[in-house]
Amino acid sequence: MARTTTRTTRTRKARGPGVTPAKAVRTMRQSARRALEAGVQAATGIRQTAAGAFDALVRQGAALEARGRRAALARAGKARDVAVARAEKARARTVEAVSHLEKVFEQRVSRAIAKLGVPSARDVRALSRQVAQLQASVERLGRARARRTR
Repeated sequence: MARTTTRTTRTRKARGPGVTPAKAVRTMRQSARRALEAGVQAATGIRQTAAGAFDALVRQGAALEARGRRAALARAGKARDVAVARAEKARARTVEAVSHLEKVFEQRVSRAIAKLGVPSARDVRALSRQVAQLQASVERLGRARARRTR
């Protein structure tokens, strides 16, 4: 058999004058004020936290920028050194090539002049010495004749 339960209704006790509309409005205002104050405090805390986080991010960004600048300057210095070394090697090779070309040019010009029968600088110097010797001989002979005729 199933048991049947019966419900008994309890009577509520009267609580004094009860909740009046004015009291309800005051309670709602207090609750709203507390909620507003809690929101303002939360917003202030978030604002302070955000400002601190922003400052921390700015410091981190400045540190990263300084590190990046140092790295870039170091790489630029290395690149400059490599470029200077390469330029120096290229200059040395160019000077060497120009010197070689000058020698080749001088040799070819000398051969061409020799084929044309033009005397070289060495030939001209030898001839100049011979002329000087001949002049000295002529002067000696002239002085010797002058002595005999006196």
